[in-house]
Amino acid sequence: MKVLEEGLEPTHLSVPDPKSGASANFAIRATLLKCHFRSENLTLCDRMCDFYGMQCNAPKRGSKADKAKVSIHEGSRFLPVFDSRKRKVRGLVIRKEKFYAQMRVTIASGQTRAIRVPLDATRLDDAIIEAEKKRTEKHSGEIHLPGHRPQFSKLVEEYTGSATFKGKKEGTQQNETQSFKRWIEHLGGTRIDWIEEKSLTRFRDNRAADGVTNRTINLDMVAFNNAMKYAKERGWLKTPPRVTKLKEVAAPRRQLITKAQIDSIIEHAGTASKNFKLLRFYIRFLYSSGCREQEAVKIRRADVDMVRGVVHVGSDGDTKNRQGREIQFNVSLREVLSEILEALPPDTKWLFPSPQRGKKDIHAKSLRESFYASRDAAGLGWVGFHDLRHYFASTCVMAGIDYMTIAKWLGHQDGGILVAKVYGHLNDEHQRKAAEKLNF
Repeated sequence: MKVLEEGLEPTHLSVPDPKSGASANFAIRATLLKCHFRSENLTLCDRMCDFYGMQCNAPKRGSKADKAKVSIHEGSRFLPVFDSRKRKVRGLVIRKEKFYAQMRVTIASGQTRAIRVPLDATRLDDAIIEAEKKRTEKHSGEIHLPGHRPQFSKLVEEYTGSATFKGKKEGTQQNETQSFKRWIEHLGGTRIDWIEEKSLTRFRDNRAADGVTNRTINLDMVAFNNAMKYAKERGWLKTPPRVTKLKEVAAPRRQLITKAQIDSIIEHAGTASKNFKLLRFYIRFLYSSGCREQEAVKIRRADVDMVRGVVHVGSDGDTKNRQGREIQFNVSLREVLSEILEALPPDTKWLFPSPQRGKKDIHAKSLRESFYASRDAAGLGWVGFHDLRHYFASTCVMAGIDYMTIAKWLGHQDGGILVAKVYGHLNDEHQRKAAEKLNF
């Protein structure tokens, strides 16, 4: 609107602005108390009364209408917080009556970003104190960082595809894979930062209720912890959830197999297994060398040195402790290796080639099925491949060989401590019986 002059100087009046609530200055040329407008002939008092009438009809601040307006436009927004003196509280915002601490953190990529951390406080003074604690946690690196938080199933998928997992032995990978299947069934699609310790405890207790041994349950827990460790390395978690392992009950001392029982299994292999020739060589090699089951099937023809009288075990580093070793020939070991090398077909490089290898030259994966059939036929269902390793170790101890040498042949890295712990009583008993034979 335009003001028409009537010959007087302009006078400045302060009139409230209906949009911002602040005061706005209007220069109005008027004649005392009267002004004329181009469109209509109204006095200044008439215009101001009309303006204030509009203000009175507007909803008052704090009224239900005003609150409804705020809830529609500001309910989902983060709003600044003011103290009792109308001063803005730095680093503190509110949304839907909940306080948030606002700060900048450095994420895994090295960049910084603003985050809002929800607070538990419901009063302003408590929120200020709690926000300050969150800033302290940020500086110490303990605050929960923002970013990608995969579900547990996705974590397992990424972990099993990582170099960390693939660098483990094949048997370890298979065992962890089986454990992860059980964990995924239990946790479902739970995000890793929402997994609670009580959920882990429930998994552990359910497994125990199903009759699973404590050792097997602890192996499941180890697999879970390995996945959580990977998540921590990726920066997805600061403090992964953990649960206390169960106390493992010491396994009862196994009965030592005798040479006569081993010979009985070898004899029954002729009728119980179609691979009886290979199985017989395999059994004789195990009890003569002390090798583990999977170490033996991976020995190559070139690993046998008949001139030096040694066999190389784990030449490719594929052993339990990832270190190869040499086993010097004893009479029985030299005899069985000579027979194996003579009977080997010329088209294989393995000491124990797979009976189903076809055109591919691969070693036998396992001879357990044939072995179990033979031992059952002999009435020795309790015997396993590891009993043949025990037979080798116990025979060495009773022969008076020092523990360190035996440990090297077995592939132990403890200098004979385990051998002394497990088989030491045999040496004492053997010496006692030998002393009883003396008569001066």
